[in-house]
Amino acid sequence: MKERNSTSTLKRILVTCTAQAKEYGGCVAAKVPQVERDMCLKEFLALKSCMQNAVPFSLLIVHMSYCMEALYL
Repeated sequence: MKERNSTSTLKRILVTCTAQAKEYGGCVAAKVPQVERDMCLKEFLALKSCMQNAVPFSLLIVHMSYCMEALYL
């Protein structure tokens, strides 16, 4: 049951924040390989705000931790 809730929450984030995710991803991709901290801060903050408004904060933290784990696997 937990996995189903996680999936629906992630789906809500992806559907709601598609435009912001594309903006942020495009900004980072355009700067590769000279990626630096805060170089796409405006886009990141827009994505973060969208995600926080799409789901309750506690669920967002759980999903962000899953995403970060996936990056390092």
